Amino acid sequence: MLHNFSRIFIILLSFAVYGSPDSNPTLFIEETKLVGSFHENGEVEMFLGLPFARPPTGEMRWKKPYPWMPIPEEEIYANKFKPACFQNQRIVLWYKRLIQDFGGDPNTFAVPDFSEDCLYLNLWRPKGKKNNLPVIVYIHGGSNKAGWAYEPNYLGHNIANKDFILISIPYRLGVFGFFSHPEVESPNLALFDQILALKWISKYVSSFGGDPSNVTLIGESAGAGGISHLIASPLSEGLFQRAVHQSGGSSFTYPTSASEVKNLANEFSKSFLDSSIKNLRTVSAKEVLKISEKIYANHYFNYVNDNLSLNEHLSESYKEGKIQSVDLIIGSNNDEWSLYFDGNVDIELWLDQETSQEKKVKLLTLLEDIDNPVRKMDLLITAKNFVCPSLFMAKSLKNKGKKTWVYQFNRVRDDELAKKYGAFHGAELPYVFDTHDDWLPTNDTDKELTEVIQSYWLSFARTGNPNNANNVIWPEYISGDDSSIVLDSEVFSRSHESSEICKIMGLF
Repeated sequence: MLHNFSRIFIILLSFAVYGSPDSNPTLFIEETKLVGSFHENGEVEMFLGLPFARPPTGEMRWKKPYPWMPIPEEEIYANKFKPACFQNQRIVLWYKRLIQDFGGDPNTFAVPDFSEDCLYLNLWRPKGKKNNLPVIVYIHGGSNKAGWAYEPNYLGHNIANKDFILISIPYRLGVFGFFSHPEVESPNLALFDQILALKWISKYVSSFGGDPSNVTLIGESAGAGGISHLIASPLSEGLFQRAVHQSGGSSFTYPTSASEVKNLANEFSKSFLDSSIKNLRTVSAKEVLKISEKIYANHYFNYVNDNLSLNEHLSESYKEGKIQSVDLIIGSNNDEWSLYFDGNVDIELWLDQETSQEKKVKLLTLLEDIDNPVRKMDLLITAKNFVCPSLFMAKSLKNKGKKTWVYQFNRVRDDELAKKYGAFHGAELPYVFDTHDDWLPTNDTDKELTEVIQSYWLSFARTGNPNNANNVIWPEYISGDDSSIVLDSEVFSRSHESSEICKIMGLF
């Protein structure tokens, strides 16, 4: 009888702490109570909109983020997403265009609210009391000027349901996150946001059942660029052990100079009668965005050497091995440029601008059997901005004694509309998260590839090795043969098909 009573008591206590099937999941960070919600599948708990920093508004605008501190007896209802960081409609229009091009209704896309008060992360975990779960942290893309941590492709319930903690993090965008005013301590505010989020995770993820010593970063596009810099930053040491770098690399090929961002910041500041940082902090966010879109119209926001978060140019850090010791999965898609093709292809002009005459001749000879000029241009641009930096990063971490694996995502969905874009920039994301939208033509082949990719990614996040008994063996990267795996309707390994382009261009 006593035994049965003890059992009942333990069950009731478990429900009180972790949430019964009929109540919201609840836990405590120190003395602050967090109340989450259940995903509709009933198997995943969600804690959405968790603060990791003080709102970067008013006097905190353009300051390094100040950490959130638990307040005794405070209750935080973490059951809905917070506003996305302040930005224009770029990503919204991107999604709507893509949905329409694939034959869907663009009006079905849910547009978030935008605000400067945006430093909130989102966490998904499997239901029930589980400890020492591997942690995956996702960093979104959007050219560092747009995007948010809970876009449809980044929702974490299907990964959490496989016994992971999945956390998506935001960071300030555009001029709010990259501003080189002389009174601002560092222009790399977005990077400081990411570092602070990782510190929050290191400190508190065990309260959710996560293992702070088993953290894997995943980032795509600008999010992958963030990972490149986090690996190089002395401030991120020990905050993650592995990284998955998807379709990033322009930080290496088109670095942003400190002088350029200072000049632009000066021009922006002079747009106001009082250019002091004190006054600029009183200007409305809408006005800041309006003026910045004129001044920074042709500028790619990126991180620069500030002697705080970064000590030298990214390429030099990797060449000299002044980087974090982390294992790495890295790669890109076959047709990264296809989404941005505007109807004009001038390969000769592009090569004249990007390389020497000698290299131009070699590249044209190498690609002479490719008749389609769009495909030829896509190969060149994808190689320079994505493949070559990926191989360079893989080599650098290999030289550091770490394990690296390189991939190429080639899957084109079985639909006439899909052929227009091929394996476009971001096309791999629904396969990683198992979040195929209704408007995407998805068949059994796509579902099977989803299982394969998730198996590789999650095995890597769990053990440090993507290989498992269920899949084709993915060979480690070996400098010289540029080993890679092709992710398509068929999965196979080979030397990367663009490695010769990289060797000819001699970028790194």
